[in-house]
Amino acid sequence: MEETQGTIRAEEVMRAYDAKFGAEGFRNNETFYRWALDFVAPQPGELLLDVACGLGDLLRFAAARGVQAYGVDLSSVAARATANKVPAAHVAVANGERLPFADETFDHVTILGSLEHFLDPGQGLLEIRRVLKWGGHALVLVPNSYYLPDILWRVVRTGRGPDHKQIVERFAACQDWRAFIEAGGLRVLRVRRFNFQWPRSRDDWAWYRANPRRLLGLLAAPFIPFNLSHSFLYLCQKDPASRDKTYHPPRWPAPPRLADLP
Repeated sequence: MEETQGTIRAEEVMRAYDAKFGAEGFRNNETFYRWALDFVAPQPGELLLDVACGLGDLLRFAAARGVQAYGVDLSSVAARATANKVPAAHVAVANGERLPFADETFDHVTILGSLEHFLDPGQGLLEIRRVLKWGGHALVLVPNSYYLPDILWRVVRTGRGPDHKQIVERFAACQDWRAFIEAGGLRVLRVRRFNFQWPRSRDDWAWYRANPRRLLGLLAAPFIPFNLSHSFLYLCQKDPASRDKTYHPPRWPAPPRLADLP
């Protein structure tokens, strides 16, 4: 497992996220988490793990549906906040590259907007695959390197690529992310684009008031081509053909092309 990206170490990442969650944290609007859960469709009584669970919003909605909700986060500040917000959830401080669970524990594993911030995202994929049951579903949300508003607003003006202002960042195009995920032993079943969700509650409206640029992105969404979307949501399963195959972490920053995969 890679412990560094360049000169960045795991301890620095942990401190950065403790500081961020101690100040304000990261969260999306409520409709986003409902949308993601509807896609993976967990049933009451099933076990769902949210990797890098942040402030626990996905777990809150999962628990409300009768799902046995588990969450891990590298940040102890985030994990404590989640445990307080969602008492029904099982929450632990853990590195997503070394999940503290037995093989084939969960019916569903989600990781929404966090894999790209791992020091070793390939190892993170292998851990998701390891703890996921055969026939279960993994849900992976990752950002596009070619988001149209980023191209128009940032790249054209500054000549620089996208920036989500986090300590470790990666971006890729839709098919490059798919190739990277599948190189980690997960078969992509379906892909949805994400260009933010129309507000359906007071919480949604409050979120957009706090994030006005996201509202502009939402208004532009009907005119954005699929491959120029903000992010992509991949619904995956373990590839049945890979039962006896040993996987090694796919390496970044050069995910294999689809044509190179067996």
